[in-house]
Amino acid sequence: MGLEHLEQFLKQKKEERERKQINREELKKQWLREIESFYRQIEPFLTPLQEKGLLSVKRENIKIQEELLGEYTTEKWQLHFPDQIVTIEPVGKEVIGANGRIDMIGKNETVKFLLFDQQAQSPNITVSFPNLPAEAFKKTDLLRDKDDIEYAWKIATPPPNIRFIDLNEDSLSDALLEVLAR
Repeated sequence: MGLEHLEQFLKQKKEERERKQINREELKKQWLREIESFYRQIEPFLTPLQEKGLLSVKRENIKIQEELLGEYTTEKWQLHFPDQIVTIEPVGKEVIGANGRIDMIGKNETVKFLLFDQQAQSPNITVSFPNLPAEAFKKTDLLRDKDDIEYAWKIATPPPNIRFIDLNEDSLSDALLEVLAR
């Protein structure tokens, strides 16, 4: 009886570990797709500057290690301007309050791009009340099902009054000016 229980327990733990590994690999693939979508989104905004000889882009593979996802390889971009280099580099999927972060780093400033709920204008703090049913919050639209959320890349303004700015050609141009001209 004791050996049977031990075997059953160990089999259960092995199955749990295999499920977690499959989930980890899927999360990693999803995150790598999100990074690629970010670069695809900004590339057309940079093309006119490249065509005018004001910018060249160098892509470089980097390795990132995260506790949840393990190690993975992705790209960072170096934007070569006439007198400066700006680096665009993924930070990770595991960031508090967002579904991922990519930084744009210049010599004067760092701009943070966050993968966030596309409807969000600023961070949202959720407080849970264990004695109240979730339905009470859904009626007031305070609590949405995570599967219903669509994510988009946003620029986060610095604290203390953090706001999220939709990523588009103008907001990227403004962010580049911020890291280049300050």
